[in-house]
Amino acid sequence: MANLNSERRTLDEALTAALALRRCPICLILEEMTHDVLCRLQYDAVHDSETKKSVLEAGGYCHFHFWYLEKLTSSTTNAQLLENLLEKIRLNFPDYQNTSGDPDRLLPDVRCPACSSCRTWEEELLGLFARKITQSDFQALYYNSRGLCLPHLVPALRLIADATARTSLLAAAARQLDMLIQELRLQVTKWRNKDRSRGEEQDSTYRAIQKLVGGKNYR
Repeated sequence: MANLNSERRTLDEALTAALALRRCPICLILEEMTHDVLCRLQYDAVHDSETKKSVLEAGGYCHFHFWYLEKLTSSTTNAQLLENLLEKIRLNFPDYQNTSGDPDRLLPDVRCPACSSCRTWEEELLGLFARKITQSDFQALYYNSRGLCLPHLVPALRLIADATARTSLLAAAARQLDMLIQELRLQVTKWRNKDRSRGEEQDSTYRAIQKLVGGKNYR
């Protein structure tokens, strides 16, 4: 319980600090936590027998997280895990003269451990945000931030029982969208006028995509 409380304090501080940055604070924290867990897994899945067993039983990783690992770690480290995964799959291949059976069995039944961890963290962060947004000081910080992405705004709204807090969150979200729309317009206007000066609008396209679909580096 002491470790859990410590972890929650850390998430609380991280969520508040992330409001000062220019993207969805929940996405940013999830990206950092996903990177950290994959760093641990890529080593432990080769060197720790229990972790290796659990990753093999899970069928490895999903499409996104396996390609993340391909960039994160060495080809030799990945090769050791991949060898074991493919050997397990190879057992499902019939003799080449026997073509009967369901071909779907040749695909691994993947229950990605990174995805599982990420879902748990995401739920905890959404719950934490829903509790903190009822606090006036956090509301003020959030109002002046770039706000949540829409995929995190909607479930956060569902978790907030207080009508006043929901109204404040929606008002902040509308203001944040207005700011982003203005920056996108400014970017286009500058391009048309051949204005190469750089301002707040310089990364507005990236932030607009993130606002619509969420962060790209955790799932």
